[in-house]
Amino acid sequence: MSSDVKFSLFGVDTGGTFTDVVRRDSNGIISLHKLLSTPSDPSRAIVEGIRFFGDDTNIRLIHGSTVATNALLERRGAKVLLVVSAGFEDLLFLRRQNRPQLYTQNPDLPAPLVGHTDTCGVNERVLHDGVVLLPLVTTEVAALVDRAKDYEAVAVCLLNAYTNPLHEQVIKTALRAAHPNLHISVSHEVLNEFREYERTSTTAINAYVGPVMTRYLQALATELAPAPVDVIQSNGGRYDLSAAAEFPVNTILSGPAGGVVGAWSVAQELGFDQIIGFDMGGTSTDVSLCDGGMSWTNESSIEGVPIRVPVLDIHTVGAGGGSIAWRDEGGALRVGPRSAGATPGPACYGQGGTHPTVTDANLFLGRIPAGARLAGQMTLDREAATQAVSLGAAEFGISPVDFAKGLIDVANASMVRAIKVISVERGKDPRGFKLVSFGGAGGLHACALADDLGIGTVIVPEMPGLLSAYGMLKAPALRTSSQTVLVTLGDDHLALQQIVQRLHLDVESQLPESQVESFAECRYVGQSFELRMPWLESSADLAASFHTLHEKSYGYVMDRPIEVVNVRVVATAAAPLEAFLVPTLPDEPETKNTAVFDHETEIRIIPRQNLKQGESDRGPMVIVEFSSTTLVPKGWSVTVAKGHLLLERE
Repeated sequence: MSSDVKFSLFGVDTGGTFTDVVRRDSNGIISLHKLLSTPSDPSRAIVEGIRFFGDDTNIRLIHGSTVATNALLERRGAKVLLVVSAGFEDLLFLRRQNRPQLYTQNPDLPAPLVGHTDTCGVNERVLHDGVVLLPLVTTEVAALVDRAKDYEAVAVCLLNAYTNPLHEQVIKTALRAAHPNLHISVSHEVLNEFREYERTSTTAINAYVGPVMTRYLQALATELAPAPVDVIQSNGGRYDLSAAAEFPVNTILSGPAGGVVGAWSVAQELGFDQIIGFDMGGTSTDVSLCDGGMSWTNESSIEGVPIRVPVLDIHTVGAGGGSIAWRDEGGALRVGPRSAGATPGPACYGQGGTHPTVTDANLFLGRIPAGARLAGQMTLDREAATQAVSLGAAEFGISPVDFAKGLIDVANASMVRAIKVISVERGKDPRGFKLVSFGGAGGLHACALADDLGIGTVIVPEMPGLLSAYGMLKAPALRTSSQTVLVTLGDDHLALQQIVQRLHLDVESQLPESQVESFAECRYVGQSFELRMPWLESSADLAASFHTLHEKSYGYVMDRPIEVVNVRVVATAAAPLEAFLVPTLPDEPETKNTAVFDHETEIRIIPRQNLKQGESDRGPMVIVEFSSTTLVPKGWSVTVAKGHLLLERE
């Protein structure tokens, strides 16, 4: 992406309720648009959002997609044929032996994506060291190719293929020759690592969502042709369209990843290196922790289905502005995970919604000003919100005010628990971090969460309701390559260096002129899981670094040999874009409103553009803008720094 070519660059985040569009024109000036998503066909809202600006030439799109995620969650992916080594046909059913619910005798586990009747075992065997013990039989490959004609996709995951992919390559070549349009996923290309169950699950997911993602991306590309389309990966980097279609498993957390990139970009701009990202949208809340940098993990799952590819470490809960309040079997008030979504949306959207939601409660309590316009378009209906809240209160036999306050308290408690999962449960004290609040609903709840967690500073970025889309404009092109080695450190360091060099060449060929970083994932011999650290040329330095990291992570070191489990190489190439310019809006009159906290309080309603660089003010107040509303309670102050709001507890 050359900086001397004039083009309009679009970052588009498709959420469950809203589609957010951020446009950067050829002069670097930012424009915003926000519209309701079209869940039946997400591309409709994307195209409408782009055409809102009237661009028709030199368009480039960077897109955060939920298509693969939704296909997996809703179990509406492709019909997949799974090919495994003979004797391993039950792999997806056996799973791991750890219990997801400790005291449940018969846990409710999700059905595998591929059933027994769609699983095929082939007679072959590659040993752990890559030696072929039992070659593939030509007639079996031919039978497999014939069977594949009844499927949309094929997933191939053979035992120990990560050490020697020969048999997977033979099968893929035969399938491709006979079925040119078949989506083929082979494990050594999707996940070239050990742990047979996770590798098979990840490869099956890639095949399951592959045809759905391919059709969607081809339709989107056709609609926007000749504009190039990039897709955000779950690790926060950009993929071109063809790579996203071939490896869609890497886009499962595409949208939330853009938010982490945006939050970290804001933190760097302000000089902070310890932040907790809090992204509260219409359907869910995504939280992430950055301690000196964005954090990756290989351990993730969607609805109990493991995915072992690098993703930004994001924890999601079903608490958003559209989350619906309900009464459980024990009579307790619950909020979410069911959401009113984009259609019909919260009751205050005036589209037929009748269930009380978080947004309805905030509007009823005056924390969202009466007459507020959603994204500058839809006027929120306070009367409809009052009716929905009153119906909910009647079910519990309490006043509407108490019901609305309780609804918000329950939603806040859910989000506090989510933040503790990524901080306290991992040995991080949230009091040492800044809370970066974004998403359309985040600013209304951020200070309450910070109070509960002991966090003293909240950052509300520019364009908070569209920060995920903005982050996509900042996302670098990124490629990764990995290899399981299972070598005791010090035994054959030269061989390890050669593997690292080979992986270097692999990612550099995919992404020329990139910055390449190498990592080693190590553990003490006998341990089950590994820690990632930067690769060092000296085995002694690598060992010392691991001991230090292990003690920092777990509080102790061991007198045991160290095993290098995986080596991983990451290539990054940032887009050479000039600074982004957000236009300055003229001041607007301040107003006042009555809001309910512990009791009714008169608060000021301040348009965000009225707050100037370096100026400070004190709550209680509500700061309103195009994409979000920020509540500054009593006891908090707000200062403008580089266009961002710094909220600090007094």
